[in-house]
Amino acid sequence: MAMYRITRFAAPDMEKAGEIAESMRSTLENAGAEFIDLVSYGNGKGVVIAKYPNKEAMDAATAIAKNAFSKMIEAGAVDGDSVHPHMGEVFKSF
Repeated sequence: MAMYRITRFAAPDMEKAGEIAESMRSTLENAGAEFIDLVSYGNGKGVVIAKYPNKEAMDAATAIAKNAFSKMIEAGAVDGDSVHPHMGEVFKSF
């Protein structure tokens, strides 16, 4: 069954966070996700939504996700204390 990793975060510089993500495009595209969307709520708040075909694929991509956020945090684009990942399995689809 499909799995999601949903990570909320605060980004003092959302544009810079997007640039860092873009610089990692090939790595992120090969992380095993069906898709990875970065969403800005506005006011410096955002969420990453990643859908994986199964738990094994999501677990295998964990190091890549952590590395991406580490680069954003080191660059000052994302507040490290604000990163809150949540994972869950799809139990119903419409």
